[in-house]
Amino acid sequence: MTVNRLALTLALALVAGPAPAQEAPPLPVTGGTAAEPAPAPASPRTPIIVPVQAQSGAVVTVDQDRLFAGSAWGRRLQAEFEQAGVELTAENERLATQLSDEEAQLTQQRATLDPAEFRKLAEAFDARASEVRRERAQAVQDLNTRIDAEQTAFFQAVVPLIGQLMQERGAVLVVDRRTVLLSADGIDITSELIARVDTELGDGSDQPEISPEDNPAPGATPEPTPEAVPDPAAETAPEAAPEAAPEAATGTSGD
Repeated sequence: MTVNRLALTLALALVAGPAPAQEAPPLPVTGGTAAEPAPAPASPRTPIIVPVQAQSGAVVTVDQDRLFAGSAWGRRLQAEFEQAGVELTAENERLATQLSDEEAQLTQQRATLDPAEFRKLAEAFDARASEVRRERAQAVQDLNTRIDAEQTAFFQAVVPLIGQLMQERGAVLVVDRRTVLLSADGIDITSELIARVDTELGDGSDQPEISPEDNPAPGATPEPTPEAVPDPAAETAPEAAPEAAPEAATGTSGD
């Protein structure tokens, strides 16, 4: 399972987003001569490698996706996420089948039931189907929130190790490799960082258990403090929009 929503919260000034191509200066090489213009990349995500060793005060790169997927910690989390996704899908399919069977049974009873009684049963079925739909949507949201929190915790734990490698390399800046158009050979530290994460942190199973509140997803709005909650009497809540009946209940309610 490819993880797309990785948030590297580096206090070490990690940057994201490449500079416009037309403004990028040619990469300097050792010896005091300017680099020859590099050929156009085959893909925006495939950096051009120039055989130059990283120098003191240099920039180093990290591939966040490869770091997460290649580390023992990341592989453990991805296996857990995949298993949770399989279980969630199986439960959704079971409930969908159950609701479909109940709808079919209710439809068969329609011809023998009093219209008022049938309407009461159909409305009860619609309410149950809506509740099941809400519960399953919440389960999906809970899983996504957990994934975001676990990934954020991983990258927060990795930050000190990145700092160590920066000092060892004499680097002053770390850049996400996926945003790099042109780079020097030897400035990517992803493989070295993966080895160090595995040595220092293992698979992360002994790390303190986290909750979504501890590591909210990027861009999430924090809950207001009790002092910031407005007085309910000072404003009128908007009228809730009527909820549409679930697909499984189509054709069962009404005469």
